[in-house]
Formats: sequence, structure tokens, C-alpha cells
Amino acid sequence: MTDPAELCDRAVRLYPTDPEAAYDLFVEAAQQGFPNAFFGLAEMKMSGVGTERDPEGALELYTAAAEAGHPPSMYRLGAYYSGAAGAGEDPEKCRFWFERAANAGMAQAYPEIAGIYLYGYGTPQDTVKAFHWYSKAAEAGDPLSMFKVGYMRSEGVGAEKDMDEAVRMFRMSAVAGVPEAMFKMATLARDGVVPGGAKAALSWYRSASDAGFMPATFNMATMYYEGEGTGKDLEKAFELYSRVADTGDGDALFMVGRMYFEGLGVEKDQVRGFEFFGRAAAAGNRIAQEFVEDIRRRQNTQLIHIDGS
Repeated sequence: MTDPAELCDRAVRLYPTDPEAAYDLFVEAAQQGFPNAFFGLAEMKMSGVGTERDPEGALELYTAAAEAGHPPSMYRLGAYYSGAAGAGEDPEKCRFWFERAANAGMAQAYPEIAGIYLYGYGTPQDTVKAFHWYSKAAEAGDPLSMFKVGYMRSEGVGAEKDMDEAVRMFRMSAVAGVPEAMFKMATLARDGVVPGGAKAALSWYRSASDAGFMPATFNMATMYYEGEGTGKDLEKAFELYSRVADTGDGDALFMVGRMYFEGLGVEKDQVRGFEFFGRAAAAGNRIAQEFVEDIRRRQNTQLIHIDGS
């Protein structure tokens, strides 16, 4: 009888060019009760590569492998029961399997179980456990978990408040490319918590904006609008506010309206300004709502005078 580990190795090598043959090898290995083979078959049944797609059959195989102590299968079950695939949501099973995978040393499961405890998904909220697992994920090199640890340290959530450690984690996360962490570093620089002041803040906002983080784009626009950390540049501010306004953000829509209305950084066009004020009001911007309501009241008053009543 061929060693099941060898069969699985051969299956993995064959998979890219001959998935049907790989499937047969996984079947042969699975007949010997080898968990890696159960996992391989489950992956193929879930994707429909090399065999017919069979999610229910895949779930049975993942479960068999997980119960035999196979961490990647535990992780797959946690993901399945999270409902991420659009079916199968079961918060308690989700927590159970992600925690088993994490306890088995699977680093990908660390931030998953951390989030479950942070938000109380399928279990009572436990910020201490959340901090523990985010810390392990950060130590394993997960940039977003570094940001989470920084946040929890900065707020004293689940761990003692420690701004020095929080800043260290925010910086590591930002350097690793997490836009939320870049935004946080900008805020800390702007507030004087870390060196660099407004110029450093603008640089961090620019990095976060380049990564598509719209709150950073908005704040960068405001810095150009006010000349903070850079020379005042209303045209640049208008360009950046417009970029955020295109996402439907009420505050950005209001600023674009204001700049059109007053001719700041763009040719004055009060009709366009009113249009953007209306869109900002509809998006929930309170100042725009008050402005639009005031205009409507004035129009109604004017109509009464015209009617002579």
C-alpha cells in the first residue's frame, strides 16, 4: 500500500496540469484515513476543479479532517460557518472552529478569533481574549492586527493603556501598508503626539489617500484648503474634495458646493453650488440641510409677497 503522504504530495504536484488524476490520488490516500487527503478532496469538491462541485460533500470532508486534528480544515470550517460564502452561518460553530485552529497554531485564525471576541460574535464579548489573539497575530506579522493592537493599547481596551506601545504598533502597521494606520499616524502627528507636525501629517494622509482611504483624502483636501503643513492651494483642495464627493460623502459634497458657490479654486457657479448643497443635504450634511431649508423658506416667503397675500 502506497504511503498516503506520498500520494498527497504527488496529487499536489499533478493538480495544476491534471486535476482529475490528482483527485484520484487524494481518494486513494483518503481511503487510508489520511486527514491531508480529506482536505485535498474537500478543496476540490468546494471549487469543482477535477470533480463535480459538491459543497455538502466538501463540508463533510473538512469536518472529518478537522476532527482528526487538521488545522487548515478547522480554519475552513470557521470560515464556512461565518457565512462568508453566503450560506451556513452559525456563529457558535464559527467561533468553535476558528478557536481550535488558532489553538493549533494556525496564524491565519488568530485575527479571526480575535475579532470574534472583540465584537462578541457567537460568544460573549471578551476584549482581553481579543487583545491576546490580535497580539499573537501581530507577532506573526499581520499588519491589520498591528493596527488593532495599537488601537486597543491607545484606548486601554483589553489591555493597559500604553501610548508608546500604541504608537509603535500604529507605525509598524502604517509602514506595512495599512491605510487606517497611516491615517492614525497622520492624526497623531497633527495633534503633536508624534514628531513632524502638519508636514508629517500631510505625508501620511497622502500615503493613505493613495491607498484609496477616502477620509485621508478629505483631510488632505482640508489641509490644502487651509494651508496647513503646505502652501494654500485651493485648486488642489477642490480636486481632492471632488474625488471624495464622487463617493457620495456629505461633507465633501458640501465643500465642493461651497467652493463652487464662492468661486474658490474653481470658476464661480452658484447654480452648481446649489446642486451640490442639495446633494450634501440628502447625504446627511447638517449645515447643507439647514442652508437648503433656509433657501426654501425664503422662496416660500417671496412667493407669498408676489401673490400679494
